[in-house]
Order: sequence, then structure tokens, then C-alpha cells
Amino acid sequence: MPERVLEIQALAPLLWRDGRPFAATEGNETAAQSLPLPLPSTVAGFVRTQVGRGQGLSFDDPQALQNLHGLQVCAPLLVRGGQFVLPAPRDAVVYKKGESLQVMRLQPKALEAGCGCDLPEGMLPLEVTEDIKPETGYNFWTADDLTRWLLGQEVVPQKIGGLPEETRIHVGINPATGKASEGVLYSVTYKALESLEEGQYHPWSIRARVRLPEGQEPEPLGYFGGESRPVRLKAYPNAKLSEYWFDCPAAIKEAFTRLKAGDRVRMVLATPALFGGGWRPGWLDKFGQMNLPAGVGTVPLKLVAAAVGRREPVSGWSLRERKPRPVRWMVPAGSVYFFQIEEGDPSRLLESWLRPVSDHEQDRKDGFGLALWGV
Repeated sequence: MPERVLEIQALAPLLWRDGRPFAATEGNETAAQSLPLPLPSTVAGFVRTQVGRGQGLSFDDPQALQNLHGLQVCAPLLVRGGQFVLPAPRDAVVYKKGESLQVMRLQPKALEAGCGCDLPEGMLPLEVTEDIKPETGYNFWTADDLTRWLLGQEVVPQKIGGLPEETRIHVGINPATGKASEGVLYSVTYKALESLEEGQYHPWSIRARVRLPEGQEPEPLGYFGGESRPVRLKAYPNAKLSEYWFDCPAAIKEAFTRLKAGDRVRMVLATPALFGGGWRPGWLDKFGQMNLPAGVGTVPLKLVAAAVGRREPVSGWSLRERKPRPVRWMVPAGSVYFFQIEEGDPSRLLESWLRPVSDHEQDRKDGFGLALWGV
């Protein structure tokens, strides 16, 4: 099936609830917070729903549901003013030195004689060259800045904190009387997919990449995230796929052709990943086996170091089983893995450029663990 790029355009501020308990009960003031971006599985579920509606499928048909559940969705990718922005890599620390902005590059460093650490066997610590205070607000980088960083070049990124927030105060409504319930007050923090910065308007959107049957179009209008907020889903023509997706830059492709066994590469997660080993990819010990992520299953790699953020939960409600899903722990987006190439053709790793590298096949179909590669 040909691939298409789909764009989610919000018609109202959106909500992607985090895992904190929320209940508007009498006498309590509660707050519903939104995640910075929707989980890959949230976007995948929405896209599959719109594809099913566009095909006129019955959601009571188990076979139709199974087919939709197997549809691979690579998402979410955030777009700001027509330019891709991605989670900041965790091997970069933005700080101020005097009045100028600097970026410290964290790299693996061999321990000196007589020194030790509590890292797993064979892992190296990351070197911090200065005692600094990191600057806040650099949560996302533009695709151009990230490309230069992955090539090993010096970068001073734009300050992009993420989607603007909008907090609204609500009151509980008594369903019997239709009036406000006394003492039931709560707030909801939404994400607005538009911003006004220094007098300039920036529309935001979310893009996904998916294989669609020839001639099939997803339903263009739908409801996304918490509270079923309205959105528009735009499908771009497959003939112009590279115009609407962040394909691997030519400079990175060229750099990988010069690599050989013994050289090192970096893998940066553009979306949260789910690994059988917690923070450590399970496929590291399974080279050559079937059903491994594209590229990484054919090039033996040795894990040298990692810059991994605090684990994040993923759960939710299973409509199929009508019960809560068990909590699992994700490696956050922006986490960086440093590998040494053992053998093989390093350029084959780029087969997984913005493709999922999570351990389990269904997690990859849901878009967990989209990978970026650098030298």
C-alpha cells in the first residue's frame, strides 16, 4: 500500500490527559493537565478511526477492527509555521556563558585509571566539561538545528518551549437540575495549536505517516484526545511525500557512507519508546532475528553510553476489553543512545530514520520509538 502523510489541524484547543487522578467531586478543586504532545498510540488510534470511517467500516466487525489495529502509524511529528520541530536531544545542554548562549555536547568518556562508576558493565559515563546551570524553554529544536547537531556541528537552537497552554475554569453541573453544583470547581489546561510570538502568528499542527489502500481517503473531520475536541485531518498526495515529511537529510546519508566498523553513531528518539529492558533496547541482543526494527536488525551495534530522561507512564482504557490497560514505562522522547558499529553497512541504520525501533511489533505499529540517527 502507498504511504500518505496526514496532518491534524485543531479546530479548538486540545487536551491529552496525563496520568494524574482527576475527579471533579464536591468540595474539591481539581486540575486536569495536558501532556506536551499526544502519545503515539493516541494519534494512531485517531488515525485508524478516521481511516475506518473513510472506508465505511463497521466498528462492530471484529475483522475490520483487527485490520485497522494492524495499520502502522508513524507519529506524532510537530509542525510550527510549516517547519518541523522535534524534541530536544538530551545530549545537548543549553546554557549561558556571560551574555552569550552556548550548547554543551555530552559525549562518552573513558574512565581514568583507578576510577569507577555504577553504570552497567561496559557502559561509559557522559562527560560534563563545565559546571553550568541549564537554560529552560529549549524543549524543541527545529529540524535544521537538529540536523546540524546530528552531523556533529555547533548549534545554537531557537528557543521553542512547545505548544502554548490555555487554562479554563469549569464548574460541575448537576445532571438532575441542570444547574451548577455548589463547590465543584475545576480547571483544565489545554494545548492550543497556534501561537503569537513577537507579533508573528504561528500555526501548529501534528503530522503522521501511514500506509493507506489505493484510492482510500480518511474521514476529514473527527474528534481527538480528551473531551473529544474537533479537528480536521488533511491527507497529502503520496506523490509529494517528501515535501510533507522530515526525510533523512542528504548530508546525514553521505556521512553514514563514510562510517566503518569501530566508529560510533547516535540514535535520538523523536517519540517515546517502549523497550523490553526498560531503558535498554531489547533488540541489542537479537541481531539477525526476524521481526526486528528496520535497519537495526542487520547492523550489529554495541551500546556505549546513553542520555536517557526520567521514565514516563503510558496506560489508558481498553475499548476492546473494557478495562484499564496496565501501566507501562516509556523511554522519553529526546533520549540519546551512543553505539559502536561492530560490523556491517552503517548506512542501513538509516532505514529506521523516523521509523519505530521499539521492541514489540504492535508498539512499533503504534509509532512508539521513532528514531533519528547521527554521527
